[in-house]
Amino acid sequence: MHKKIIALFLGVVFCSLVNAQEKDQVLLTINDSQVYTSEFKRVYLKNIDLVKDESQKNIDEYLELFINYKLKLEEATALGLDKKESYIKELKGYEKQLSSGYLTDNQASDALVKEVYDRLQERVNASHILIQVKPNAAPKDTLAAYQKIMKARDQIMGGEDFGLVARRYSEDPSVETNQGDLGWFSAFRMVYPFEDAAFTTEIGEISKPFKTRFGYHILKVNKKEKTFGDITVAHIMVAFNKERTEKEAEDRIREIDIQLKQSVAFESLAKQFSDDKNTALKGGEINRFGQGALNSEEFEKVAFALESPGDISEPVKTKYGWHIIKLIEKHPKKTFEELKGELTKRIMKDERSQIISASFIDKLKDTYGIQKNEEAIQYFKKIIPDTIFEKGWDIPLNDPVLKKNIFVIGKQAYSFTDFAEFLKEKGNKNRNFTDVSIFVEKMYERFESKELLQYYEAHLEEDNEEFAHVISEYRNGLLLFDLMESKIWNAAKTDSIGLKEFYESRKESYVKGETYKVIKASSSNQKLIDKVRKGLEEGMVLNDIKTNVNVSKEDVVIFSEEELVKGEDTEVAKFSGEKDQIVEMKEDEYIILIKVKEVLPSRLKTFEETKGKVINDFQENLEKTWLTKLKNKYKVEVNRKTLKQIKKELSI
Repeated sequence: MHKKIIALFLGVVFCSLVNAQEKDQVLLTINDSQVYTSEFKRVYLKNIDLVKDESQKNIDEYLELFINYKLKLEEATALGLDKKESYIKELKGYEKQLSSGYLTDNQASDALVKEVYDRLQERVNASHILIQVKPNAAPKDTLAAYQKIMKARDQIMGGEDFGLVARRYSEDPSVETNQGDLGWFSAFRMVYPFEDAAFTTEIGEISKPFKTRFGYHILKVNKKEKTFGDITVAHIMVAFNKERTEKEAEDRIREIDIQLKQSVAFESLAKQFSDDKNTALKGGEINRFGQGALNSEEFEKVAFALESPGDISEPVKTKYGWHIIKLIEKHPKKTFEELKGELTKRIMKDERSQIISASFIDKLKDTYGIQKNEEAIQYFKKIIPDTIFEKGWDIPLNDPVLKKNIFVIGKQAYSFTDFAEFLKEKGNKNRNFTDVSIFVEKMYERFESKELLQYYEAHLEEDNEEFAHVISEYRNGLLLFDLMESKIWNAAKTDSIGLKEFYESRKESYVKGETYKVIKASSSNQKLIDKVRKGLEEGMVLNDIKTNVNVSKEDVVIFSEEELVKGEDTEVAKFSGEKDQIVEMKEDEYIILIKVKEVLPSRLKTFEETKGKVINDFQENLEKTWLTKLKNKYKVEVNRKTLKQIKKELSI
């Protein structure tokens, strides 16, 4: 995997789309393959800041690296690596993954992310009335539901109490107990159209009727308020249950409260007495939460009123029992930038994603000039029987109308027949529809959207320059990886004899410098380090020194025995080369004491010791030899006049 990452990085550094324009001059040719000025300039300018070797920033030096890269790609193609099944499969998978990021309206997404962040800064208390109607209901049923919700609204606007009208009309099952009162909520807690209506309706106002997947609603906004950040609290709960009455629970919580006021630890009492077994073992601590998360307004009101960490509330009663609450931490609100990534993911799983998709489809319609074909819609409404949902439908293939185009996307025409086959597939045994007219309208939208998305995705590389560059980089990176693996990297794994011969031929270059075996003691306490020095100077056994100085758990000396190598470890520069030397160094406020136990002279490293370095050198030598062969195999011609012009343009 490490090598693959290297290969893909090289792909990013060197490759880009060859998209020559008529005025684009040829910089070089490799056999019959032409490389254009625009490609080289784009890659050079894109990657020059990534190149650390100053010599490679020189255009002549960079061009040499670029030619080497192009030679490798030419060889990969000649070997047919781009035809390998594994290569094609991996490339298709990446294309699919990458294209998903281009099949969305980023402007619409960004606007919705900002909107939901702003809404999370407050919460709404609202009541509603629901008249149920299915999403694909017949027009008469939809109209009846709308008329009913309007009747309820008119009565409220005429002065009747919202709760009474809700009980009279609302089809929400909970209306009998709450009279339509939904309590407090913020963003993401309701379906998006409901949330939108709640946040855009003023306090005390009645919304106009709006539709969700549940039916028609009206709502009244009772209150709005700014939200706090999250908090972390602990609590002790004494629950109401079969064994304990509310009075007995109150008596017990009062007893616990007295214990707290006598300075008994909150955590100990929570572990001993709290009936919330999920939190008792953790001293009563509840996971961090925000307003509206606990489904207990009484608990939250008291918890958020606590001001400083450690503050403990008076006993508070909720529907679950009696509680005493301790504030552990108040968490400030996260900034937009901190939450942006999380919110972006959440809206893609929310109804808001449908808004983003619809916006993107609208942009594609504008791009390709697609207009709704009312003629086709009316035609299919007339010829499709009501029995399509029960028995299916036989397409009248002899009807000449079916040969007409329903719309054209780019160079691709779609016929009435294409839509007819889509309708037949979707209509067969579809229990979500009962009305043919609604079915045709809905299916036309789906068919149009599906074909637009498929066409755009299929032609993404042609139409989107950014996507084209990215996928080209990945494509060439994969080829380079496969080529390097087969020609270079695997050689070091399989040619063990050649690897050892390579080591023997240049083993004098694999040298381990003068080595010091040392005892190292580290601490921020100078007095403890002085005690260590004294013990070392007196020849004390190391374990005795450790016992002598590490008598406190809060203030300790860390000991280690290490090997430090000249030329590799900076500390060696302070050594005189003598055994038993003691050196003291400081890094910021940290003190390091080193005693030299033994000095080992410089020597040649064994093959096993330096195998990793040998493999790396072996591969570099193989690649160098291989590139020489490629330069002999492929004819490379550089247009010197064009190169001179590039240098002038880039002011190098």
